[in-house]
Amino acid sequence: MCAGSRARWGTMFAMKTVPRFHSLAAFACALLIVAGPVPPWGHAQNTTEADRYFKAEWEPEAVPRGGWAVQGYVVSSHSYRVNGVRLQVDVLDSAGEVENRVFGWVPGDVPAGGRAYFFVSVPKRGASYRVKVLSFFLVSREMQ
Repeated sequence: MCAGSRARWGTMFAMKTVPRFHSLAAFACALLIVAGPVPPWGHAQNTTEADRYFKAEWEPEAVPRGGWAVQGYVVSSHSYRVNGVRLQVDVLDSAGEVENRVFGWVPGDVPAGGRAYFFVSVPKRGASYRVKVLSFFLVSREMQ
């Protein structure tokens, strides 16, 4: 090493490194402090909340759609636009007992305070049907 280079650049020091985990943990803590508590928007809701905010209206008779299907509307009283609405359709016999249970989705979004069409294929025609909203995802708050 030249004597002139040491004078020009100074002495070399060992670079200190911080383990990656510590950096990520510090970043996560800072993010929580800045953001504060945030509602779980990407979180599926439970059935109690679904019963509270949604009502299903359906045709009393199954319709032929390349097989049988139950069709109707999900009506929302929620202040949020929702999507990923999961439905449970029970096919009932004449005594009101469940013969089959199938699951389906409401395609697209259900607007806040609005309604959205659905149809769910059923394996066979029943004496009656019961439709229930199982879960949903919050999208955005809307003015009603």
